[in-house]
Amino acid sequence: MEAEVAAALWQVEAAFVAHPARDVLESCTPRQGPVVLAEADPLSLALGLGTTIGAPDDVRALTPWLLRAVVSDDRVDLHSVLARIAVFWDAWTTAECTAVRDFVDTLWVALLDRHPGPFVDLPVATATSFLDDASGLGDGPARLLGIWEYKDTASADHHLAELVIDAHYGARVDPAVVAWSRAPAQHVRLERAAQRDRDEPWAGDLGAALDLLASNPN
Repeated sequence: MEAEVAAALWQVEAAFVAHPARDVLESCTPRQGPVVLAEADPLSLALGLGTTIGAPDDVRALTPWLLRAVVSDDRVDLHSVLARIAVFWDAWTTAECTAVRDFVDTLWVALLDRHPGPFVDLPVATATSFLDDASGLGDGPARLLGIWEYKDTASADHHLAELVIDAHYGARVDPAVVAWSRAPAQHVRLERAAQRDRDEPWAGDLGAALDLLASNPN
């Protein structure tokens, strides 16, 4: 596991230390007995915890477990876990909510710093899919876009070009993200990247994104 992701998971575990997980969770599904945590299927817990499995407090106690599953089990998607947390976290402490957001931000920075993907330690391979998954938390994209603006790297620029292309060809992209990607600042950024990386394998993506921005002005 990447060091920064491991550190973020440790911070999550530290934030939730006052809420130890139960070893056995009751099931509300007919014909299904109690769920032993050590034997539980991560996907089933991600989809049913707090409703058909266990109680709302179990979502809080098992948040570190769920977030670890995001980066260790490719069946557990980030959106499902974050959406499950968002249902129950209104009464959680600031430290707990911040630890969850910091974990998401750490995954986001790790993705922006790497291209092309996929990477086994990251739950998604593209910025487009990450932003869609992170929307499950209900925070909106502004914080993640602010981080993207700060990441002045070739890999982050390549992700930006791919997002422009993905949005044009019908990928599910938040309208606020589309508007941001078409803003003059992003156009300038991609022009700079195209000049810098004109001999790189991804130069075609940068050029294609610039052509699409030129044909879809704000």
